[in-house]
Formats: sequence, C-alpha cells, structure tokens
Amino acid sequence: MSNYQRLILSDRQQPTPNTETALSAIEVDRNRIVQCSPVRRLQQKTQVFPLDVKASVRSRLTHSLEVKEIGRQLALMVLAELEPDVEQQAFVSLVEMACLLHDVGNPPFGHFGEVVMIDWLRTRLPSLFQQAVGKKSRQWPMLIADLQQFEGNAQSLRLLHSLQGLNLTLSQLAALQKYVRGAYQRQSSAPWQQKPGHYFSERLLIQQMRALFPTTVRGRYPLTFLMEAADDMAYGVADLEDAVDRGVLSLAELEQALLSDGNDYLKDCWQQAKAGDPDFFSRFRQHINDDLQVLVSEQYLAHHSAILDGSHNTPLLAVEQAPAQALQWLKDFARRQVFNRREVEALELSGFAALKGVLEAFAPLLALPEQEFISLDSRQDAEGLVLRRLYHRLPPRHLAAYQRDSRNADLFEDASEREWYFRVRLLLDFVSGMTDTYILEEYRLLCGFQG
Repeated sequence: MSNYQRLILSDRQQPTPNTETALSAIEVDRNRIVQCSPVRRLQQKTQVFPLDVKASVRSRLTHSLEVKEIGRQLALMVLAELEPDVEQQAFVSLVEMACLLHDVGNPPFGHFGEVVMIDWLRTRLPSLFQQAVGKKSRQWPMLIADLQQFEGNAQSLRLLHSLQGLNLTLSQLAALQKYVRGAYQRQSSAPWQQKPGHYFSERLLIQQMRALFPTTVRGRYPLTFLMEAADDMAYGVADLEDAVDRGVLSLAELEQALLSDGNDYLKDCWQQAKAGDPDFFSRFRQHINDDLQVLVSEQYLAHHSAILDGSHNTPLLAVEQAPAQALQWLKDFARRQVFNRREVEALELSGFAALKGVLEAFAPLLALPEQEFISLDSRQDAEGLVLRRLYHRLPPRHLAAYQRDSRNADLFEDASEREWYFRVRLLLDFVSGMTDTYILEEYRLLCGFQG
C-alpha cells in the first residue's frame, strides 16, 4: 500500500449507507462543494477592493477559481514524479477543492474584518457572559479564549461541517487545515501554530481526523502544502494587477519600484513581458507562475518523506530562490503601497462601521439568561419585541445548529456555558457568513430600526 492510499480515503464522520471507493467519495465531495452556498457567496466578498463594482477586479470567488487552477497544475506536476499506484484523479480533486474552499470562512471585508471581529469579541464578551451566565467553571477560561479568536481557516471547517452539514470525507477536510492549533489552545513556537485551525466546537471532528491521519497531530496533511502555495502564487501578482486596473496604483509607480528594488529575476520577467503592451499582466504573471510551479513541485518532492510523516515545517515557497524571492517582493510591495492607500482604507472604514454596528446591535441577545433567550417568542414588552425581531433575523440553518449543539454537544463541563458558547457561535456564524454588500444593508436597516 502506498502512502497516498493511507491518505486518500472514503471515510466520513457520518458513514454513508453505500459502499464508496476513495475516488467515488471524493467525486461526491466535489459535487457537494461546487454547489454549496458558501462558494456562491464568495462572489460578493472582497479580495482587495471591498464593494468594487468593476467586473475585471477580483472577488474572492474569482481569486479562488484562479487558486484552484494553479493547484491543479501543481498537483499534476507532482503526480508525474510519484509512484504509479497513486489515485491521480482523487489526488488532483482533493487539491482543487481545497483551493476552491480555502477562503469560504473569511468574514466580510477579509482579513480586516477578522481584526474588527476579534477586537469586538475581546472587548464585549466578558461583560456579556457575566450578564447572561455569571458563574464560571474551571473550563471557562479555555472556552472564552476560543470565542475571542476569529480565524477564517477555523471558520471554514465549522461552516462546511457543522453548519452546512456537507459530511465531506476526512481527507478533504484535512487538506483544508493550514494550522494544527485549536483556538482554545495556547499559541506555541511549534510548526503551524501561528493561527488557530479549528474551534472547540469542532474538537471531536479533529480528534477523529487525527486518529485517521496520525501525522496531522503535529503537522499538516501533505496536500495542504500545495493548496497554500497555489494561494500565494495567485494573489502575489493579481493584487497588484487589480490595483493598477482600479487606478489605485499606476503601472509607472510599480515599474519604477520594481526596477529599482526587485531582484534580477523579477526585472527580467518585467522586461520580457513588455509593460504597456496589451495583456502585459497576463504574460508577466504567467512567466513567474511557470517558474514557481516548477519550484513548488521540486520542493514538494525534495521534502517528500518529511511532508508525509508530518515533520516538514516550512511552506514550499519559503526558500531563497529567485522566483520565490520575486513573489515575496511583490506581496510586500502590495502591503506597503496598495493596502495602505486612502481609497482602500476608506472602503475598510465602511466595513469597520458595519461589522461593529451589526455585532453591537445583536449583542443584547448575548446578555440574556438562557431561559429568557429561548422564550423570546412569548415576550410582549417593548424590549422583548425588539429582541424578538433581532432573533428572527438569524438564519434558520444557523438556529438549527445552535439548538442541536447547545443541548447535546460533548466535551463541555457546564450546560449553561455550553448554551452560551453556541449562542455566541450563532451570532459569529451569522455575521461572518455575510457578504460585503449584505452586511452594509443589514447595518443600514438596523440603524434605521434603532431610530
């Protein structure tokens, strides 16, 4: 049995009645993923420019489609050098679908939105918990630490598994896991600990995944390395292309900086692509990506044994080779010269107001004791009528997940803390799942609603 036969499996958390081969199960996954609503919502979530109406500028969906195609090419290049008994179609599909899904857990306004949500959670949750529950168990410090960290990778797992109920293969879910730390665990200097990769609410799923793939206790599932590299390759040039297309950055500014500070490889790519000619960025991007694909596949194969046993601890593009250094220069330049531009920051300020405004409007639902929250439909006083209308704005799918987990989820020591934990998750699931335009509409409605 090859290593990949142990990694590419049909196992799901909820077994299906039909006998599935690994390939047939992963093909079923593919169908479920492509048709799921979180993927569709990516078309109205930001990549770089929030709320942009210009069709040529990338959304999260178009970015994810580009990542998916790069991931496919990387998978095919690696497969050409692997043992022949690897199930090639399943291998490629796992990488492609991990690429397509890698951003589904991102909140409105992307990484900026994550920062806003984390700030609100750290500021407001302690007092809201005191009002709603008060008494703390020994477990509570771990649970509040979990709730006060919002991370798109962890939310992707929760969204696909606990909310959408896609029941994807554990192989597919493992391929999404860029980080091995739970949000309830302290950060350490060990590999893949920089951010949380899952929440306490998905802890049982992670335990089952790690039992099936023991190397993921301390390291990544191997195909995750290819997904991560594909993402880096996709946005490295694309963010600058969008900035030029949007008029936030001029081609002359980029050219001057690149020819002044870029490495010789990057300068050569720029000059060969002939800036100013039609389809310049397409040629420039393709030149760099062709070389990066070779580099990534070489790095994957060079560290193959360590990747398979979970001990490889650096991204495939974290190497001192000219194409990788050129990509890093482009990403650093975008951070310095695009994301700090007045126009981008102005759009993010709109997102800041909307995110904090919506979270604050729904905060009174978190201040209620459990019995008051679950009996809102019977209240007729003025405050109760307002709270009831807020409650009715929560999606039925998310409410069903709350009702299921707040009563029955394992690993919680105190029932009242469990209920409140999933009430907070209910609000975070609702808000993080909104598109950029939806949260602005919700904010405007609530501002009018509040007088």
